[in-house]
Amino acid sequence: MVGGTDLIASEWEYVLGFLPQDLTRSAWRQGALIRRRQVDSAGALLRLVLAYALCDWSLRTTAAAAERMGMGPLTDVAVLKRLRRCGPWLAVVTGQLLRQRATVGGLPALRLRLADATTVSRPGSEGADWRLHACYDAGRGCFDEFVLTDVSGGESVRRYPLRPGDVLVADRGYAHPEPLAAVAAGQTHFVVRLPWNRMTFRTGEGGEGWDLLTFLRGLPDARVAEAGVRVVLEQGDFPARLVALRKSGPAAEVARRRILREAKRKGKVPDPRTLECAGYFFVLTTLPAAVAPGEQVLAIYRLRWQIEMAFKRLKSILRFDALRAKDPALAQAYLYGKLIGALLLDELTARAHAFSPWGYELPHLHPEL
Repeated sequence: MVGGTDLIASEWEYVLGFLPQDLTRSAWRQGALIRRRQVDSAGALLRLVLAYALCDWSLRTTAAAAERMGMGPLTDVAVLKRLRRCGPWLAVVTGQLLRQRATVGGLPALRLRLADATTVSRPGSEGADWRLHACYDAGRGCFDEFVLTDVSGGESVRRYPLRPGDVLVADRGYAHPEPLAAVAAGQTHFVVRLPWNRMTFRTGEGGEGWDLLTFLRGLPDARVAEAGVRVVLEQGDFPARLVALRKSGPAAEVARRRILREAKRKGKVPDPRTLECAGYFFVLTTLPAAVAPGEQVLAIYRLRWQIEMAFKRLKSILRFDALRAKDPALAQAYLYGKLIGALLLDELTARAHAFSPWGYELPHLHPEL
């Protein structure tokens, strides 16, 4: 596995081959490359960002490393000024690298995209300050969308562009009826876990109300059940399937203890219905039963562990959550630098299996050669 220091210390020209071709133009357009003194190119500026972010160096150490990399003498203040201008440009570069991952040719019939978010805190903070929203392609085993916001940026399916054939898989934080209706309106689908009190249902178009708790209480043991419902919106509704399973006794007890512990921490008393619903697992989906029977819908939702593990790797290996910058502009440069480094390391690792006598694979070689 190539480390962060190796990525910026050697074979930099080779690494540049994986980056977007319009790197300099985008740097100028986004105001990142205003002066070319010492740091005379967009590639050198990105190398400076990666040195600061991936190696977790101080500004002074980054300045010293820049001189060793041939950028000329820089002070820590000069490095700070350059990094603070880079946030918007790095966001563009991150998006371009993710788009380069798009599947060439026809898309598969269904593409499972796992949506989730993770938070990062600045030094001295008692809570979260930044939130990384991400989509993970379960088929290809890689991230394919990043959106970085401050902590006020809530989870929503609207953050992720979807293509025909996509199936968005998400937890309860994404279970909001209006955004999900927009997903259902296209040639896309979702599998979303529900809180018991987030949505209102009815039996048919203009039909009577449908009660979730009554349905759950009638579930058989150890068997998946489902019901066709319509999700009520402020204006209108849309059809979906509610797929549910009764939990085992030990699993239900673990869930109830977690609810009670969280309620105690917040000084609240949990709703009895919340404790009752902890005995069931249920998701909402727009996938047709002919495409994915109830058991398969639950199996699809189980794949969410992949994005959770990907976040753990991002934080444990690349130390994404080791944010040292309090200044928002510098923090953006640091966090985007980590993400760009992660994407580059993915590419380099994926090519490591193709041994060649000269030690690396040329990025521009035609696959048939």
